[in-house]
Amino acid sequence: TAPRRRATGKMASPTRALWLRLRNMPVLRMLQLEEAIFRTDTRSWFITNTWDAPPTSAGPERDAAHAAAQSVVLGISGKPAEMLNTVEVLKAGVPVIKRFSGGGTIISDADTLFATFICAADDEPQVPPYPDPILDWTSSVYDAALRGCGATNFAVRANDYCFATEEGDFKFGGNAQSISGKRWLHHTSLLWDYEPARMGLLRMPKRQPTYRAQRSHGSFVRGLSQTLPSRDAFCASLAAAAGATWELTPVELEEAQAALSLPHRQVTRLLRPEEVC
Repeated sequence: TAPRRRATGKMASPTRALWLRLRNMPVLRMLQLEEAIFRTDTRSWFITNTWDAPPTSAGPERDAAHAAAQSVVLGISGKPAEMLNTVEVLKAGVPVIKRFSGGGTIISDADTLFATFICAADDEPQVPPYPDPILDWTSSVYDAALRGCGATNFAVRANDYCFATEEGDFKFGGNAQSISGKRWLHHTSLLWDYEPARMGLLRMPKRQPTYRAQRSHGSFVRGLSQTLPSRDAFCASLAAAAGATWELTPVELEEAQAALSLPHRQVTRLLRPEEVC
C-alpha cells in the first residue's frame, strides 16, 4: 500500500489501530463483539479469529473439532428459506446466525479463518466510505499477504476473493461490510479447507456473480490449503501485511469486551429453529 499524503503533500503517519487476536472464539460471540466495537468504539481495529487446526485424519476427533466451530451465517437481509437447505441444516444441528453486516451466506467450521478491519472516521481519508473503495483497499492487504506466501494469482471477482487459474476462478474468501457515516467495517471469512458435505447445506443462490457460471459450491470454491504452504504461514503473512498498512498495537480480549456492556443496537443473534424453517 502506498504511503498516504496529506493535502499539504507531506507524508501522513500510518493509521494507529488496535489488534485483537482471538483464538477458538465461537462465531456468534465473535460477531457480537465486532458489532459492539463497531457501534460503540471510535478507534480503528484489526481483529483475527482462528481455530486450532483440526486433525487431518477422518474420525471422531476431527468431527468434534468441526462441530465446536461450525455455524451458518446469514447477512442482515438474508432469508434462510432462500439461502439454505433448511431441513438438512436443522437435521445437522448447525447453528444459524443472523449478522449485522450485509453480504451473502457463509458456512464455517474449524478450517475457516476470520479477519476484520474496522476503520475509524477519517483514519483512511483516501478511502471513501463506500463498498467498492473499501473492497479495493482491503484487497491490497490480502494481495500482499498472499504474495508473502508465494501466491501471485490473487483476484477479486464481484465481491469475492479468488485464485485465478487456467481452469477458472476459484473462491476462497467471502466479504461483508457495514458502513456508518465515515466509519466502516469490512470482515472476511477465509476457507483454509472445507467439507464438501457441509457446503451442501447451502442452496444454489438465485443471484450469483458471472464468474461462478452456475457452478456448484464444491466446483467453484477452493481452500487456501491447496495453494499455500501452511495456515500458520498465511496468518503470519496477513498480520505482516496489515502491520505494514496500519500501526498495530496488540490488545487483550478484556479491553475489547468492555464494548459489550455499553448501550448499542444489537442485530447479531442466533435464529430459533422456527425462524430457520
